[in-house]
Amino acid sequence: MSLSCECDYDGDAEWYYNTPDDYAPLSTKRSRKCCSCKERIAVGDLSLRFSRWKHPEYGSIAEKIYGEGSEIPIADWWMCERCGDLYLSLAELKFCVDPGDDMRELVREYAELYGPQERAAKKGQHG
Repeated sequence: MSLSCECDYDGDAEWYYNTPDDYAPLSTKRSRKCCSCKERIAVGDLSLRFSRWKHPEYGSIAEKIYGEGSEIPIADWWMCERCGDLYLSLAELKFCVDPGDDMRELVREYAELYGPQERAAKKGQHG
């Protein structure tokens, strides 16, 4: 995926997530993989936790069990501190960022589009 200022959200996603407010030490029994860079996050390392859920499909057994419009929890995603810093920075700049994207690649793309060389080139064209 590439950087975008618009989220193509039509209200019918396969699953949803909550953006974490802050870092917390990984408190699971085992290590986890970063949802962005896929590197190992050790128990106790600072990470961002993305709680995820989905809505049951219409007429499914899950809908009968949980009820129409309910939120069915699915496995959380974890992001390492390095990717988390990049994620939060891009989100603060108002980019629509999916936690499953490789944050390192998105920041490289950002640098290509908005880095000092690009600003100087644009300034030279107008000045």
